[in-house]
Amino acid sequence: MKSGKCPMCNSNEVYSNSESEFRASGDIVQLSDIDNELQIYLIPYICTNCGFAAMFVADMDDVKDLPETDGWKKVK
Repeated sequence: MKSGKCPMCNSNEVYSNSESEFRASGDIVQLSDIDNELQIYLIPYICTNCGFAAMFVADMDDVKDLPETDGWKKVK
């Protein structure tokens, strides 16, 4: 999606807006548990051909410590 091509339908009709706001909590997703609290900014990408949507982390530094964070497990 970040390259401008939809992985679902191969369309080039992919749009993004890094200034967009999410209805639930602005453009911040706050992930929290008993031991950890993370704030991660996400940028949405939407294909106007098939409707597929994805969100990507805006700043990879925000997730660099995630592998060592309690409760986060690598998907296999």
